[in-house]
Amino acid sequence: MMLFENETGKIYARGYDKNGRGLLYLRPGLENSRNGNDNMKHLVYQIERGIACTERKSGLSKYVVIVDFTGYSMMSAPPMSTTKMTVEILQDRYPERLFRFYICNPPTLFRVLWKMISPFIDPVTKEKIKFCHGKEGLETLAKDFDLDTLEKCIVGTTDLRPFDFKEYLLETPFDYTFDEKP
Repeated sequence: MMLFENETGKIYARGYDKNGRGLLYLRPGLENSRNGNDNMKHLVYQIERGIACTERKSGLSKYVVIVDFTGYSMMSAPPMSTTKMTVEILQDRYPERLFRFYICNPPTLFRVLWKMISPFIDPVTKEKIKFCHGKEGLETLAKDFDLDTLEKCIVGTTDLRPFDFKEYLLETPFDYTFDEKP
């Protein structure tokens, strides 16, 4: 199950913010499964991995998420029940573990979805969410990240090697992000 869920690279840990918090990339445009339970197991695994990477690297306890909506469409959109379960996991099972949640390249479709789900989001959690687009979005990301460590799809300035799910899941230690070596 985990290999299939991670095959497209829809969620993985890669890099850190300037303070050593593990960075999770969420790429809903790469969704490959409609199984809500498997999606949630995969999400929890990745959150735990992001936390483990943060603790090893900096001793901190919070992780960071960047959502890249490149390629997102109605065909790749999860069912509303899966979206609601995701929000519940983030705010109910991991309270105070999320440092910031950056939303990059949000399409109009997502803005509609955001209006539907935002009433269900705890106000403290909602404050951690930053929309990043245009010059202002670039400035927001530059405050918290070295841009040469981010993927180009979200304004990174260096060509990073493509994500390899087998290397990530089978060869990289749990408390290391993709591209790190022990």
